[in-house]
Amino acid sequence: MIDNTSILALTDIIQLPEAERLQAIKDKFSAKSHDELLNLLGNVLNVAVNYAQSCDETLYLHMVTNGGMHPYSIEKLISPSFHGALNGLILAQKAPNQDVLCESCAYRCGTLANHCLSTQSDLAHALESDAVFYCHKDIENLHSPSVADRKRMKPCKGWAQHVKKHKGVAT
Repeated sequence: MIDNTSILALTDIIQLPEAERLQAIKDKFSAKSHDELLNLLGNVLNVAVNYAQSCDETLYLHMVTNGGMHPYSIEKLISPSFHGALNGLILAQKAPNQDVLCESCAYRCGTLANHCLSTQSDLAHALESDAVFYCHKDIENLHSPSVADRKRMKPCKGWAQHVKKHKGVAT
């Protein structure tokens, strides 16, 4: 269990700009022992996972009760997860030139696509089958794109970096 002082410190830290958080963590927690820090990390991970599960449950309940969706159709929706977000950190490293990526790119750290296991699965399938992974920007339906969509479809710039980097490795 996290003590109240640590909870309040974390509450203050999460309200800071991302660039300032690490220093604030160092300032607030540097006096803690190794075991105390590991315990804190374990508890913060538990809170994060439980929070993400609560978000999923909230979305599910809202879509069924207010959105008129059948529970099975909700499972097909793209939704972020903590697991996906952690995988997304690794994925973002595969496209080091983040500046050229579109704002919703699966390779851009922190985007919805970057946090979704379903998108990551589609990407892994494309990589394994040597298929092109297309940019989703401005495309209505990648699974059966319209003629207009087909004209706009371009390979994902993150995927291109990933493939180039991977093919540069001796196999």
